[in-house]
Amino acid sequence: MLKSLSFKNLSCSNLALGLLLTLLLGSSGLALLALTGWQTAPEVQLWQDLWFWRVLKFTLWQALLSSFISVLLALPLARALVMDARLPAKAAFLRWCLLCFVMPSLILITGLVVMFGFSGWLTPFLNLVFGDGWSLYGLTGILLAHVFLNLPLAIRVLTSQWDSIPSSVWKMAAQLHLTGWQRFLLVEWPALRSVLPALLGFIFLLCFNSFAVVLALGGGPAATTLEVAIFQALKYNFNPSEALFLAVTQLLVAGSCFWLFSRWGKLEWLAPASAGQTWRPQTNRLTLWLGRFFYLFIALYLTLPVLGLLPTAVSKGLAGLPWLKLFKASGWSLLFALTASLLAVFMALQLSWVSSNQQQKNGLTRLVPVAALHHLIIPGMVLSVGLYIFFMPLINWMDWGWLAIIWLNTLIALPFAFSQLKPAVFSYQANYQRLAASLGLPFGVYWWRVVLPYLKPALQRVAAISLVLTLGDFAIFGIFGQPEYTTLPWLIYELAGSYQLAAAALASLWLLGLAFIGLILLERKSDVKC
Repeated sequence: MLKSLSFKNLSCSNLALGLLLTLLLGSSGLALLALTGWQTAPEVQLWQDLWFWRVLKFTLWQALLSSFISVLLALPLARALVMDARLPAKAAFLRWCLLCFVMPSLILITGLVVMFGFSGWLTPFLNLVFGDGWSLYGLTGILLAHVFLNLPLAIRVLTSQWDSIPSSVWKMAAQLHLTGWQRFLLVEWPALRSVLPALLGFIFLLCFNSFAVVLALGGGPAATTLEVAIFQALKYNFNPSEALFLAVTQLLVAGSCFWLFSRWGKLEWLAPASAGQTWRPQTNRLTLWLGRFFYLFIALYLTLPVLGLLPTAVSKGLAGLPWLKLFKASGWSLLFALTASLLAVFMALQLSWVSSNQQQKNGLTRLVPVAALHHLIIPGMVLSVGLYIFFMPLINWMDWGWLAIIWLNTLIALPFAFSQLKPAVFSYQANYQRLAASLGLPFGVYWWRVVLPYLKPALQRVAAISLVLTLGDFAIFGIFGQPEYTTLPWLIYELAGSYQLAAAALASLWLLGLAFIGLILLERKSDVKC
């Protein structure tokens, strides 16, 4: 009975597993096949064009600056969060950092335009400081947005690393009368150096593959990245050969960077950040007050662009706002996001169950981690362009683009869902599977009354992650979307682009509210502590 039930407990048969793996790997395979020039030859002569090298140089430069600035700003703040027990609202601040990291980028872009745009609240002050040369658009705006989105991740990860140092180590350092510099080198630095390369690399890749921020705040050809150039080549100029060459370049650079950074260490992007209350050595008053000032500065930086949306949204009254467009876009966003996130959770559960089952290891199951995680290497824009061009002779994307939006968002969310769900599935199988199987329950009852209740916190967390990630999709819709089913992020972009800042602010707040609901689900009854 135990052996029979263990086979039944497999999430899908070998045939179904083979079909699922074929679907996952086949999507990427077809996209990569299109990139090889099977149908349309890439415009390889672009590598001799100075424009191409300027785009590649700017893409790498802005990603490098964004990653280093984010980590450098996070280091002193993370230390203050751990070392200063009197800092107020630390738990709330760390929760806000989590929301900022998963926040759809169009919300931030609208907030930055409200605060720092041509008629922004702080623009007169900035003009006094920098002269008439101040402008949000270009490298300045890109860095402001990228640091806002990635600094919270760095803060949470580094806070977790500092907080992981045992109290006994701190006490021993105090007994040895180590100076502050000696304590940093011997106690703190060993805890940080294992995660810093992976953190820098992860943020670099996020900024390298950034699309919405550069498209909205780039300000012109001088601040164009590879993703924006791919979008313009395919949607504005309709030059598939140029788009293919740029997509191949992005895949090679991003894939190489991912391989390199993955060798440096593993980074849990939802690493617990508790800022615990264990014993910490006293620090001098100057360091304490500098940390508190920095805490206030970063808190204002992370909240003002969002808080500025509220008065802007109601500045012209609620009657003149495009409520019909907002509700329609909300419906399409929720439909796409819910469908994609549920598919991602379902596939992540299937793949996690098979991957964690030590009794069913074979050649097919060894492909499961590859199928689940390889989309981390292939940027969403590259995957979109490859599938768009491959199926262009066969499918009218104006009619079937919605299907590609759902499927590609599922593929983008799957690696995060799989990586978060697999440890919980492995824990269940290692500790309870044989005991539960000995009960002899029917397959449906076994899953409904035993497995799913145990996995409920992890499933809830994974569903929330997937929902928030897919809700903010902008790049995939940019390739496959149509005006008939405009989503909230694209509506915000159109409203801000037509200088309807009040309507854009309202739509941004609405989208933020949906993301906040996802955050509540993420934090509720889960083992991720803030």
